[in-house]
Amino acid sequence: MKFNAFKISLLCFILCSLVACNKQAKDANSDSDTTNFYLRDSLELETDHPKVAAFKAFVQDIDSSDVNSSLLAVEFFKKEFAGQRPGLCDTAFVVLQSLLDSIEVKLNLKMLDDTTDYSSLYMETEVPQKVKKYQALLQRNGFKISTSEGMAYVEQDRAFMLQQISQLMTEPMKAYLTQIEMENREGFVQDAYINIPAQKHVDRLIWYENFIKNNQTFVLIENCKNYRKAYLTYLMSGFDNSPLYDDEEKMMLTEYYSTAYKYLVKTYPDSETTQWINPYYDAIKQKQKAAAKDIFKKYVIKGLIYDL
Repeated sequence: MKFNAFKISLLCFILCSLVACNKQAKDANSDSDTTNFYLRDSLELETDHPKVAAFKAFVQDIDSSDVNSSLLAVEFFKKEFAGQRPGLCDTAFVVLQSLLDSIEVKLNLKMLDDTTDYSSLYMETEVPQKVKKYQALLQRNGFKISTSEGMAYVEQDRAFMLQQISQLMTEPMKAYLTQIEMENREGFVQDAYINIPAQKHVDRLIWYENFIKNNQTFVLIENCKNYRKAYLTYLMSGFDNSPLYDDEEKMMLTEYYSTAYKYLVKTYPDSETTQWINPYYDAIKQKQKAAAKDIFKKYVIKGLIYDL
């Protein structure tokens, strides 16, 4: 099964954090959107808290194309929000995350025009001093160079942010940042293959199901819903080099998806995810191709999965 390149990029952005992958549902530089963040904060907050407004103004004034702006913003955040309510820190973090996402995108755009040879990072040859220097600069500011399919790109170092400011956040935000860091470290897709075990794919889905259920007013709840939606999409559709079927005509699942479905049903029988997958899995087992397609289409219409 081949996927539309744009949609692959979109979902990889959601899942792998490549610009790789953590996109905010709203633009924190918009007044109306920022108000929405406040209204959905973990705690009841004023709709225009002066500390958040001041941080937003600071972020707007610094250069989002300069990697050094990341550390400047982090240090400002730590100074201004130390001792403040965790819910307020969650709200301010949305502004910070928007800046980090912008820096990440712009660094990758710069890399497209960069004539530096980064092949040593994936060819296991000696890394030039220029590349080492750039790596060190990125590391100081919470970014890193990663490689995929013979290409180098810049992504956020989620462990850096977790270490720097998570102690200021609410428990749901700490859990969220810890989960994102783990997913980023373990990956999801490499060379168009799903590179995590089937069981872990399912575990991630269930983590988001439970987190969303228990934290409905979380400031980044839309991100969580997008992650869940993308993981479920791939669980039902397969991925480019990790196809759903060994034999699509005979509806013979690959070992990965057969393992995933069996694990889901056995380990999480009462989950909402299992309720969604069961009819689809039953249709596949009974070789009812039309029924499986209808279920997939129905879930797309309901907004449970993406239309690939």
